[in-house]
Amino acid sequence: MKLKLFKNWNIFEIIFLFACLLGLTLCFIFGVDKNVLSFVTSLIGVVSVLMIAKGLVIAPFINISYIVLYSIVAITQKYYGEAIIYIAIMMPISIFSIISWLRNKNKNNSAVIEQNSIHKKEYLYLFLSTSVLTVAFYFLLKALDTNELIISTLSLITSAVASYLMLRRSKYYALGFVANDIILIIMWAIVVKNSGIGYLPTLLSFVIFLINDIYGFIHWSLTQKKGN
Repeated sequence: MKLKLFKNWNIFEIIFLFACLLGLTLCFIFGVDKNVLSFVTSLIGVVSVLMIAKGLVIAPFINISYIVLYSIVAITQKYYGEAIIYIAIMMPISIFSIISWLRNKNKNNSAVIEQNSIHKKEYLYLFLSTSVLTVAFYFLLKALDTNELIISTLSLITSAVASYLMLRRSKYYALGFVANDIILIIMWAIVVKNSGIGYLPTLLSFVIFLINDIYGFIHWSLTQKKGN
């Protein structure tokens, strides 16, 4: 008997999910330095990202749990920019995403959302506001003595843009997160180098996120062509 949760999943998606969870678990079990919080956060993050890539209505709910845990992990490494973006921006956006996604379910499949096409003018406004926020957050993070200031600023801005596009149900959310994933891979590679492999699950989770977000863009694009 198939789980209802995996009713609309193809075999690749199911194998990919469980392979990623297994890989992270083995990494934690056989790792010399063990960070339980980093490990649990990574597991929830992987599930959340794939749910979003599938456009599942339940995704924002799981994402909120990930936001809380990841913020704590980020604070332990003085990545205050990450904590700010996740708690002050991504948390409210995820809450609004729950409302937006629940209100815009696919007519043929209530477990999946209906995609949205954003007007070019909205992208212009997003670009202008992002430019202003980049400068503002740079000086804020500098005042907070944030580690890896430039990387943290870029991470904050790309996360904000990607989260907004996710709220608006645009397939381009995935490209925003692809850029963010690359930045975060660099950021957490520095942490692993300086603080030990206890944070390796967090680093690996963002590698998985990168693969997943690329797949998410492809999946949303193909679904859009089929008429959601």
